[in-house]
Amino acid sequence: MKVLLAVMLVVAVAVSAVSAQAPAPVNLAFATLDTGSAWYVYGATMAELLRKTLPPGSNIDVKPRAGGVGNPRLVAKNETPLGLAFTVTNRWAFEGKEAYTEKLENIRALVGGFDTYYLVAMATKKLGITSVREIRDKKLPVRVYTQPVGALGEFAGRQLLRAAGIMFAVVTPKHPSVSEIVSSVDVEFLGLDADTAKALLPLGYVAATMPPDTFKGQSKPVSTVGFPTVLITNKDLPEPIAYTVTKTVLENKDALVRGHAGLAEFEPRTAWQPDKVGIPLHPGAERAYREKGWMK
Repeated sequence: MKVLLAVMLVVAVAVSAVSAQAPAPVNLAFATLDTGSAWYVYGATMAELLRKTLPPGSNIDVKPRAGGVGNPRLVAKNETPLGLAFTVTNRWAFEGKEAYTEKLENIRALVGGFDTYYLVAMATKKLGITSVREIRDKKLPVRVYTQPVGALGEFAGRQLLRAAGIMFAVVTPKHPSVSEIVSSVDVEFLGLDADTAKALLPLGYVAATMPPDTFKGQSKPVSTVGFPTVLITNKDLPEPIAYTVTKTVLENKDALVRGHAGLAEFEPRTAWQPDKVGIPLHPGAERAYREKGWMK
């Protein structure tokens, strides 16, 4: 009886020790963009993967807000510990310029270089124009539409009007709303002339060309500027959670691409590089890259 009691006590102590060490579940809000947008699909796909790797009982709540400009603000305030942003908006937020009136120095990157977004203007073909500058040069009475306030498409539209002296959007291949537009309306994707593109480069944009046939009816390449999507967080996210989130995303490219074809160009090995993230990495993310030998 004494031996049996001793064994039972040992087992009970061992179980208690394991329970005490079990990581607590977390509830993480994840800021994306409107329901049906490419970013919302990105977020939903990542959330599904993370629910399987974060501590049992954890939940990821994908929020249909607030876009490339708005999300860094939400993440900095910890309203949403996770968010999607762009390299350019990350830099502006961190440095407190352009769309931001104060420095958001506590934001950190987890994974970057998911895709390439292009700053484009679309016009109905009946207007007969091929570049944004023609709107100014020909003094065309056009009505301009952008993505919602908070999205980079809206703010970049203002920057583009300023650069050119005069619907703007930021789009990635297979972008849901743009794909829907071109399926029902005959549009022309307008490129940027060299001077306009050059005026945007100091803001952090990089020269880019949207390949032909990215969208239905787009037979020619479109010269413009581009930037990649970045998964961001803030300094308050615990290191083990940041590590798990980063590791999960890096190890599941195939699942990400099945979720949205716009993620096909994602290269996990280089997702830590400064030009892919725009801001410092979270220490948990840095550990994930170093463990894989991708970051020295």
